[in-house]
Amino acid sequence: MRILIFEDTYDIIELVKNTGINLEGIEIKQFWDTENSTARIKKFSPDILLLDYYIEPISGLQVIKKLNIALENNQIVRPKKIIGISSSSSANSRFVQAGADDSIIKFELANLDLWNRDNV
Repeated sequence: MRILIFEDTYDIIELVKNTGINLEGIEIKQFWDTENSTARIKKFSPDILLLDYYIEPISGLQVIKKLNIALENNQIVRPKKIIGISSSSSANSRFVQAGADDSIIKFELANLDLWNRDNV
């Protein structure tokens, strides 16, 4: 499984590891900004895309909107799951309205069903 993360404040990989989740067999890449986000998504071709709302230079919400346009124009393959991650529940609800499959408070990421739970 390949996970791409756009998050500028917290090291999501360490955050998840510290909960005891086994990341073996999961390739994770985190970007600390949203520069060239659509090109980065296309190049990495993630199964799961995690988007922070409050990130520069464009918000995670703008990333998903640009991704939707690229999808409509058949310029990119959609990740199997797009998940909004923010510390604000209202920001997360905007992700779902824009087409994300789910949203979650970023500090609760370990609760997602996508992780290998062998070591939990």
